[in-house]
Amino acid sequence: MTSLTHDLKQLTTLATGERVQATRQLYREAVMVLLRDDPFYGRVLSQLTVQVGTERAPLALLPTDREWQLQVNPAALVKRNWTSAEWLAMLRHTVLHLLWQHPDRYATALKTPAQAGLARWATDAAVNDYLSDLPAGAITSRTLEQLLGQPVAAKQDSAVYFQQLREWQAQQSPTDHTRETGGPQRTGDRVTHDLTPDPTTETVLDGHNAWQSGSVTTQAAREQWRQQVLAQTAESLTAKQRGTLPGAVQAALTPIVATSPLNWQTLLKRGLGQVPAGRQAAYGRFNRRQPARMELPGQIVATWQQLSVFVDESGSMGDREVAYLLGQLAALLAVYPAQVTVYPFDAVVHLDQRFTLERRPQHLVRTGGGGTAFQAVLDGLPRLLTTTSGQLVLILTDGYGEQHLRPTLPVPIIWLLTSPTDQFSVKNPPGTVISLSADPQWQALRRS
Repeated sequence: MTSLTHDLKQLTTLATGERVQATRQLYREAVMVLLRDDPFYGRVLSQLTVQVGTERAPLALLPTDREWQLQVNPAALVKRNWTSAEWLAMLRHTVLHLLWQHPDRYATALKTPAQAGLARWATDAAVNDYLSDLPAGAITSRTLEQLLGQPVAAKQDSAVYFQQLREWQAQQSPTDHTRETGGPQRTGDRVTHDLTPDPTTETVLDGHNAWQSGSVTTQAAREQWRQQVLAQTAESLTAKQRGTLPGAVQAALTPIVATSPLNWQTLLKRGLGQVPAGRQAAYGRFNRRQPARMELPGQIVATWQQLSVFVDESGSMGDREVAYLLGQLAALLAVYPAQVTVYPFDAVVHLDQRFTLERRPQHLVRTGGGGTAFQAVLDGLPRLLTTTSGQLVLILTDGYGEQHLRPTLPVPIIWLLTSPTDQFSVKNPPGTVISLSADPQWQALRRS
């Protein structure tokens, strides 16, 4: 740590031309410290390609066609005057952004002026709640609580904070303005953002703007690289080292191995049963505040889910097949208090024909018949979904459409195909792809 403190101080005394080599040495020293004291972060950082550049923030993740690279800006780093502990905290901060896929998950949001500021605050709060020794101005859930003027739970996924910020932004009056720390802003009827209104301000601790510059067509390659980095890191850690990590970090490092084919009903049940929606009274549990009073109920976490079902009307699915699938979904409503909205689509989403699925599903009247455009579904999600948390999107299709898609919202998507997965036209589709070809009930229905 003594050497790291010395390198930080020395960087401030060097001329611009001498800072490149000194910055690389500073980074190497930091990685060595982390490898010794916090090996998870050290091992991830040791696998990153590091460049010394001119991004406005001291640290920034930059996309290439095959990986994410880390850029360090010595000029910005000197201006921050960080201590060695703060420097290490911000390196950990960058690793957690990568661990939780923030660069790719929020690339689209950063391209939207009304959402870019929200994305930065949400992702930083999700990361910083797990860190200490943060520099002044770091965004945490407590920062969001002060901004929103309402309780904000700590250590939540960034999607939870992103939605809370969207709801707050929509409620702001035209006279509300951005806070000095650089948050979202609503001016008149036009929602704007600017995390740093003045380009010379020093409130930005790490760069997010570069996340949106990655090509969608190369996103799969970057994701494969990310998973490989994390897999190699997990293999190198001892059980004791893994045990010291927060549970959310351990969960992201634990690979999920499919021992049997995915069952789409099981997958939906798992999603429907794990989304918290407040608490409800439960007389089968003790009241933790007053356990001696048996007449007082305890509490359990209530769960709910909003499910948006998009039915492809241009493919090979007939009315009987669609009725079967909707009937399976309706059966889940007897157990899970979910709201299921059905949208027919072909080349466009037919909003005038949408309906809410009841426990006894309605008859779907076909309105389409044109070619299939999956992008129409993705483009419609920002308008149709009022929140990104607590959502599932299910697309029922024969799988024949365009080859490339542009994601729009960070929501879980399940593609339910009537054809084998290897016949799916989309390359690197967002979400989970499941084929009904292994569903015996579906196959019996098709044969009858």
